[in-house]
Amino acid sequence: MSMGRGDRAATTAPQCTGTVIASRQSRQILANPRLAVYDNPHTLLMCVYKRDKALCHRGLKDTPSLDRCVPACANIARTDQHAAGLRRRATALDQQAGHVPGLPGERLRDNATRLRDLANAHHRTRTTLQDGTA
Repeated sequence: MSMGRGDRAATTAPQCTGTVIASRQSRQILANPRLAVYDNPHTLLMCVYKRDKALCHRGLKDTPSLDRCVPACANIARTDQHAAGLRRRATALDQQAGHVPGLPGERLRDNATRLRDLANAHHRTRTTLQDGTA
């Protein structure tokens, strides 16, 4: 069984890791008129765009290149909903990996593990209402 072009792209495409933020912080960011916030559902992240910190195009534009997210970019943030999406995508990759032998299947499983690690980091470090700080 050979992999299709889309499957190869999914296993080798660069992924954004971002910074973990709490829901309260997310609401504050969205409410701040001085910030440009872009929600990118395809990459499961928000870009809290600050041109001087953007790695997607080195500050040459006034908007981010959401299809060129750089994992170390300081503008990246995630919410609880993004973390849940990461888990769903990881489950889908694991299911797909069950049908793909060899190295391509391993890459799919590795991507699934990385996505779960991002979601786990979010849930480990987030601030919630139960903490009394959100």
